[in-house]
Amino acid sequence: MTDGPQDKDAGAPAKKPGRRRHPALNVRIPFFIPLWRRVLTVALIAGWAGVELFLGNPYWAMLAGGIGLFIAYEFFVGFDAEDFARGED
Repeated sequence: MTDGPQDKDAGAPAKKPGRRRHPALNVRIPFFIPLWRRVLTVALIAGWAGVELFLGNPYWAMLAGGIGLFIAYEFFVGFDAEDFARGED
């Protein structure tokens, strides 16, 4: 017998507190669980920042570098395989 809506979520895993990100910034998807894909993605973005800097475009290089830092943080510092498997933030 259930008493109400509180019993419905009794077996569900607890969600981490925090604010939701825009879907475009959510890189925690199952595709990035293998390490080689995360390393390759960060290397490509860092390489693009280097190309922009070499071509004399410091502002585009800073933008690509900032994106690379964000991705590197998400993939290596804040990595939790369970978040990536669920595809949640």
